Amino acid sequence: MIAEMFKRREKMSYVGLVLLLCFTGVFLAFNMPKTNSEWVEVLALLIPVLFMGFIALNSRKKYKEMKDMEFPQSAFSLLDCNHLILKQDATMTPSLLSFEKDGSFVGMYQLVDIRWWLYPIVLFQSSLLSFFPHKVAFFSNEGEKVFSFRREGIKRTKVTVFDSEDNVIGTYEQEEFKSLVNLKGELKDENGSRILPVKISGFSGDFHLKNEEGKRWAYFYNGRFPHEYTKIFKDMDNDIVEVSDQLSEKNKILLLSLIGFVFMERSQKGN
Repeated sequence: MIAEMFKRREKMSYVGLVLLLCFTGVFLAFNMPKTNSEWVEVLALLIPVLFMGFIALNSRKKYKEMKDMEFPQSAFSLLDCNHLILKQDATMTPSLLSFEKDGSFVGMYQLVDIRWWLYPIVLFQSSLLSFFPHKVAFFSNEGEKVFSFRREGIKRTKVTVFDSEDNVIGTYEQEEFKSLVNLKGELKDENGSRILPVKISGFSGDFHLKNEEGKRWAYFYNGRFPHEYTKIFKDMDNDIVEVSDQLSEKNKILLLSLIGFVFMERSQKGN
């Protein structure tokens, strides 16, 4: 799955490269530079072309390094894991791949039940998805839906969490504009009772989630990634989240839905 991820990144980079070259060609066809200063301005258009070409070649290199390595499917279910490595996948719509430290594929978060009119918006700028209600599901490495959540609201975000049979088991509510320093919210059960206060750094995305009894549920520090795992996860953008393995199944699903929401939001905004 890791090698396939790099292969998809390579293909998407080539698509972007072709589009950029077409745009540059059309621009030059109607705006041929006549002076040295105008040619300098045109050369600025080549910067994103070179950048996209670098991504494509780098992804190709990593794909060749990884394609012959065998990574088994995770023997654990998502609910048994005490950590997750989350990586943004190279797809037309936002999605997150989940791995264990040894490269075993656990499953993926992906958009589901997308209304047809949302596709052009997502393809144009995925960050605009935050302004529209949408649903995300987590699928295991065997393709089975484990849980899902629906995001809605702008000023006050509400995330409704569903189990595998689409029964509501809780919610996460977050105030979006009260503070730029920290995002604050509450994870609640199906009865509306708060089970976890949430505070996330508005700048780095760091969080250290503890319940009111002081027990840690999850921990994430942006940029922290143990060096011993970089032999498998060779690129720079690696996020590792530690999660408690002492939670009930329902609370673990609520926590993982919260984590999925947070990282899907980050990926859409390009953080």
